[in-house]
Amino acid sequence: MINKVLSVLKDKLNVKGGLDDILGEIAVVDNISKQDGENQSIEDKVVITLVNVEEESTLKNSSRYVTPPTLNETKMESTPAYLNLYVMISANRATYTNALANISKVIEVFQANNILTYHYPGNDSSNDFSFRIELHTVPFEQLSYIWGLLGGKIMPSVLYKISIIKIVANDPTSVKLIKDVNVKDIQVKQL
Repeated sequence: MINKVLSVLKDKLNVKGGLDDILGEIAVVDNISKQDGENQSIEDKVVITLVNVEEESTLKNSSRYVTPPTLNETKMESTPAYLNLYVMISANRATYTNALANISKVIEVFQANNILTYHYPGNDSSNDFSFRIELHTVPFEQLSYIWGLLGGKIMPSVLYKISIIKIVANDPTSVKLIKDVNVKDIQVKQL
């Protein structure tokens, strides 16, 4: 699920009206910490990197039991995990002016398109999902700490919060319901 969300971001930046670079599709989903010649796939690219996953605690208290309206059966299933993703988009470009231009364009694209949708391949639209992307500001000290963890080489970048991704386990278990309690057959013994 997370990889699909990041692919939507990449595709949005690579379409016409996105980054529109002469090199073609320059937005990639990869680990920006491998920037020192270790990874040729991020050289002169705009790199989308997942930096944190956070559970949305306000949606955590849902029932584990589901009763379909037409059946006399209850299913127990795992409650979905609702997640917020924190994504850093970094311009690892050959020139600083190109990097600044790319980050400006990234901000422009996602300000104009802050609700994005993933469409499953084929005609089955029941599995499609939408998510919201918003600019996330961190204090300078935290940004310095993040870049320190990622290898220390600071480059033009922007941090986004992606709300709310729902991940559900697809293995419901049937549970028998207690419909009646027969108290006539219960005997009480005295000591």
